[in-house]
Amino acid sequence: MRNRQEVPTIEVPTIMDDGKLMRAIVGTSALVLLALVAGAQQQSNPSEVSLPPGQVIENVQCAGNPAQAYALYVPSHYTGAKSWPIIYTFDPSAHGKVPVELYRKTAEKYGYIIAASNNSRNFQTESLAKVAQALWDDTHLRLVIDARRVYMMGLSGGARVATSLALACENCAVAGVIVHGAGYPISAPPSDKDRFAYFAFIGDKDFNWPELMELRRKKEQFAAPFHLKTYAGEHQWAPADIFDEAIEWLQLKAMQSGTIPADAAFIGQLFARTQKEVEDAVPRQDTIAQYEAYRSLAFDFSGFKDVSEFQAKLKALKDSPEMKQALKNERDAIDKQSVLTQDISSKMAQAADADLEAQQMLESSINQSLIALKREAEHVKKEDARLIYVRSFNDLWVQAMEAGQQELEINKQPGKAEFYFRLISEITPDQPWPAVLLAEAHALKGDRKRALKDLHEAVKRGMKHPESITENANLQSLRSDPEFQQIVAELKAKSGAQAR
Repeated sequence: MRNRQEVPTIEVPTIMDDGKLMRAIVGTSALVLLALVAGAQQQSNPSEVSLPPGQVIENVQCAGNPAQAYALYVPSHYTGAKSWPIIYTFDPSAHGKVPVELYRKTAEKYGYIIAASNNSRNFQTESLAKVAQALWDDTHLRLVIDARRVYMMGLSGGARVATSLALACENCAVAGVIVHGAGYPISAPPSDKDRFAYFAFIGDKDFNWPELMELRRKKEQFAAPFHLKTYAGEHQWAPADIFDEAIEWLQLKAMQSGTIPADAAFIGQLFARTQKEVEDAVPRQDTIAQYEAYRSLAFDFSGFKDVSEFQAKLKALKDSPEMKQALKNERDAIDKQSVLTQDISSKMAQAADADLEAQQMLESSINQSLIALKREAEHVKKEDARLIYVRSFNDLWVQAMEAGQQELEINKQPGKAEFYFRLISEITPDQPWPAVLLAEAHALKGDRKRALKDLHEAVKRGMKHPESITENANLQSLRSDPEFQQIVAELKAKSGAQAR
């Protein structure tokens, strides 16, 4: 994973790396990581290191470990005279600037610090312990942080890292987690012992949609502080215009717990908006949305309002035939995605180690199946059915990408990686990122000519950002090549023209 702007934008993930393979990695490395972070104590006298407030700082080097860095936003009205909430953030491609830039307005509005690692990434070989420890220590050194309002946030594999931090770092007392496009690591499923608030974003085209629906059911079973926001979108950071909802909900939970003073006007506005969500769900016949709004009214506003009416309505709706049918429809959608992807996924797993003849047969079969799925996703008229095909195609596309990255980054097998990257390049011939991945594989194999040809193809397909290749460690061997430099110059010229 690299720059999110260079990945598919038409019915395929805008952030490709789900982090499914990272679940096991997070489940092991993160436990060591978290034991270290748990020992970190908040600095009572943060140093007066100059960090200009009110602007995105793209790269803050950690004082104790200069190899580690993070992007940062500090509210313009920051002062060391009081403590501030902070959101530690993990992008799956280590582009900390992306979420910081995306959510800076919300952070400014509600007075939150956002610190996003520029080192934590999916498929990294570097110790996650060093990444998290450096981020924690440096922010506590430089800033006055409210120990009662430490939050974690992540996208995809970064969501699993953020959740792992909240689970294992008892001394950190994580108050809440915001996840985008993924949830818990597979080694640590949700439990009724989880005490932190949990806000989840998921796009309706996101291949991890089934996972988040299952998570919602488990959280409801535990009566846990949980909120799910589904929106029209891909596997990505949630759009900035809906991110406020996550912070507002965490603010409400902080007031409910007594961490911050209750704001009657703020509570009243959220209460009225949630009541309207119930009203809006009725004509759409969206029973689950109606149920979720009632659940919020019954639990999130307890202690502020008389919620007995909503508790009764919540119970009645839960036992209703409409709710049972809605849950059945949801389960059917989850099961159908599994059926649509199972056989193709199995063939993908076999392909890299197959002999040449078998691999060619598998590749042909996988291609035909993916084309058929893509066609259904484009032509099925009923929206609910269409979304199942979209999610299934996205799921398989990402599986191929992840398998290739596993071979490239972890197993150091660029030849096997090439098979998977070629597969996704052929199935999405208008997308630049598969061509860049192919260039990486060819560069690591020592085939400079093919790698440069791949980069030209990426430019032809619409690659926009020169840093996608200049900051790519797998393309380091090409940097001195005049043809590579020409490609970079072309991208910079295009980027500058667009900026003007």
